[in-house]
Amino acid sequence: MKLEDFLQLNYGYNPNVKNDLRTYIEQWKSWYQGNVKSFHNYFIYNGKKKVYQHRFTMNMAKEISEDWSDILWSEKCKISLKDDKSQNDFEELINKLDLYTVINQSIEKSGALGTEAVVISVYDIMQNEDAMYLDVSEAKTRTDLVDIDWIYPLSWNNKEITECAFGSVEYIKGNKYVILSVHKLADDGNYHIYNHLFKDTNGLLSEIKEDGNTIKDFDTKSNVKWFSIFKPLLTNNLFNNSPFGIPHYANAIDNMKSVDIAFDALKTEVKDGKRRIFARAEMFNYDDGQQRMVFDPEDTSIYQLPKGATKDDLIQSESDDLRTDKQISTLNTALNILGNKVGFGENHYHFDGVNLSTATAVVSSNSKLFRRKKKLEIGYESSIYDLVKAICYASSEFGKYNINTDEISIQFDDSIIEDKESEANRGMREVSAGLLSKVEYRMKIFGETEEVAKQKIEEIEKENPDVDDLLGTKSEKGGDE
Repeated sequence: MKLEDFLQLNYGYNPNVKNDLRTYIEQWKSWYQGNVKSFHNYFIYNGKKKVYQHRFTMNMAKEISEDWSDILWSEKCKISLKDDKSQNDFEELINKLDLYTVINQSIEKSGALGTEAVVISVYDIMQNEDAMYLDVSEAKTRTDLVDIDWIYPLSWNNKEITECAFGSVEYIKGNKYVILSVHKLADDGNYHIYNHLFKDTNGLLSEIKEDGNTIKDFDTKSNVKWFSIFKPLLTNNLFNNSPFGIPHYANAIDNMKSVDIAFDALKTEVKDGKRRIFARAEMFNYDDGQQRMVFDPEDTSIYQLPKGATKDDLIQSESDDLRTDKQISTLNTALNILGNKVGFGENHYHFDGVNLSTATAVVSSNSKLFRRKKKLEIGYESSIYDLVKAICYASSEFGKYNINTDEISIQFDDSIIEDKESEANRGMREVSAGLLSKVEYRMKIFGETEEVAKQKIEEIEKENPDVDDLLGTKSEKGGDE
């Protein structure tokens, strides 16, 4: 059987959820990989026969996805927890799991294919026959990225996917296996993860019932999801009520075609317009004196004329001048339209004839890029929150950590949008004027939670007491007043 058949039979999965979108998914994957067979491979009739051509590409789908990922998430972003101990434990987890890279890759993949998932699991725990966990001292938390091809939503609403199955492939001693983990809310209110292992034989799956290395029914002991779904906060205008998202360029396919057509025309102009030397056939003979060829037979810039032909027999072209300036101008127009279409605003992309560059200047807070960034952050903040919550819970309940996730603060990096030093200076003026509290200032500038901000302010005041504190006159002054 196939994986979809197994899920439909055992978990009520509806294969139409993805089948309706599959054509688009394959199209998005092709653009992300930079080779759309129906577009980049084509034929031109030269008057005698059709000649195969391969169109050059700038692979803008990859570029757009990377750019949005870099704008939204970098090492300057910050995730803060409630207290110092939880923060320290979480920092240790970040390093072990390379979490910031996981988030960055998830944002890029979701922006490229519409949807990406991060699945959390734990390893090296022991369980007895009564499903009681005996030893979690050596347990390790793991995160796995799952592409849209292996995501199978089971239950969802307008806000989120609540139950989902995820597949992955592993090779053991040359044999292909498919691992399926199904995350469902059980009657006890907890998420249970049901694990299945299949051997893949030419696309046909056979379940392996006895597998001593995997817990078949894993009770997470909580209603915390052990997965997080990443997708851009863009309305899916292709299918209503779909649990899947759409890429940044889902509605800009024609614009990406225009860019590649212009780029291909530029490359072809240079290739076809290069200078060539035409020489008579007699000049390709050996030089009798030196016993060597007069011309290098591998030199493609030299063209051998038929025997007896002269330059008068050549077919003349309309012009010998290259039109690269016009081609580059056309390409930049197409890039400008595409950049604006996918939310970057005008003049984000520019081609100088050699390399593609992106705008790096600080942009205003009312620009299209700023507004789209803030919109996308809303959706991704929720995804990152779910991911952090699941990782911390799994590492605490089934590991050595004890992390408090009552307050999770996620601060995105706005340094490419705003001048952070100016923002900090403005904030200090607002604190001095009584328009902003010190706690609010630290929460805004340093991305701290309210409790951490209060704690830091108390520590600073203890280290730097004012005169009234030193003299013990603050309460007396208060009484006199």
